Amino acid sequence: MKITSVKGIQLRCPCDEIHDALSTSTARQAFLIRIETDKGIWGIGEAFSFGAPLNALQALLDQQISPIVLGKEAENIEELWQTMYWRTLANGRRSLTMAVISGIDTALWDILGKSAHMPISHLLGASSNKVPTYASGGFYAPGKGLYGLQQELYGYRKKGYTSAKIKIGRTDTNVFLKYMANQKDTVSTEEDWRRIQAAHEIMKEGTLMVDTNASWTVDQVIQNMPRLLDVGVQVIEEPLPFEDINGYRKMAHAAPELIIAGCETQQGLANFNNLMTENLIDILQPDVGWAGGISEVKKIGAAALAAGKKVSLHCFGSAILFAASLQVAASMTNTIAMESEENPNPLKTGILKTPFQTDAAMNFLVPDGPGLGIDIDWDCVEKYVVR
Repeated sequence: MKITSVKGIQLRCPCDEIHDALSTSTARQAFLIRIETDKGIWGIGEAFSFGAPLNALQALLDQQISPIVLGKEAENIEELWQTMYWRTLANGRRSLTMAVISGIDTALWDILGKSAHMPISHLLGASSNKVPTYASGGFYAPGKGLYGLQQELYGYRKKGYTSAKIKIGRTDTNVFLKYMANQKDTVSTEEDWRRIQAAHEIMKEGTLMVDTNASWTVDQVIQNMPRLLDVGVQVIEEPLPFEDINGYRKMAHAAPELIIAGCETQQGLANFNNLMTENLIDILQPDVGWAGGISEVKKIGAAALAAGKKVSLHCFGSAILFAASLQVAASMTNTIAMESEENPNPLKTGILKTPFQTDAAMNFLVPDGPGLGIDIDWDCVEKYVVR
């Protein structure tokens, strides 16, 4: 079954302005990759694209990666992954090149599942037919305030979520925020603590996670650790940039009581292994659309299992990326609650003929159709295509 076509599909739609500790979003976007074969079977994947120029992903796909796989056997997924990786070694391995490889890899698994008439989770050795999730939200936004944050979290609890994550760190002491183009909606340090306390009041019978988006220094983490624990924070996500290995070492030694999750911005098995070898993080958060696709994330999950670590997949994209994440998460016995983004995003909630299904506790049922298991509404997709 030979690959005959590789096409990038750029999607974009406006959204209300939201901020994390550093970045600002006024639109949602996705970069989909559709692969056709000579047997009439096609597959779809997604390259993680938050904050990236979609045209840059398109150029990488068209000029560098697509020529590597065209005419090759679609079933030879591992061979194709290694070929893409090594042929882009000089300028790849990280960033957008790995994102494009991730999207192609996912599309190939979709093709294989459709060819075998099985969902990807079954091809990978399914562990469950449902995946626990946590509500990912709590962003800064114009006029939101403490009441708005609590109402948001209360809505998550009403849906059935027992775990939720909020953003922290967009404060007047954030030493990196001055480099960002948008510095609006910054709060004082004490106001940020009030946000955390307000969130805990809603989530005190569940799990509260906070995410600094790698905007703290190691000294801030160590200094704030007792207060975080006092206000009911159980997990802190990516407190430092992944490349600050010495900082993670100091943090692991000085703050062992705090559960550290990371790193959504890291890519590749070898780099996640570096974090695990020295026991620097407790929960791994690779992204299927960024870390290397289904093939590489499955390996990361296996390495984490061998190291006694849990996996909570990062997922901040369209319905395609969410479906791929569910398929992989369901195949790993060390999966814990996966990210379920709750910001309004039509690219996640409005492009499928049948929406994702959950039980009362917000465990997502793994789509059981062949491949990714989803039925894409291409008429709806068309509304968001960038021309």
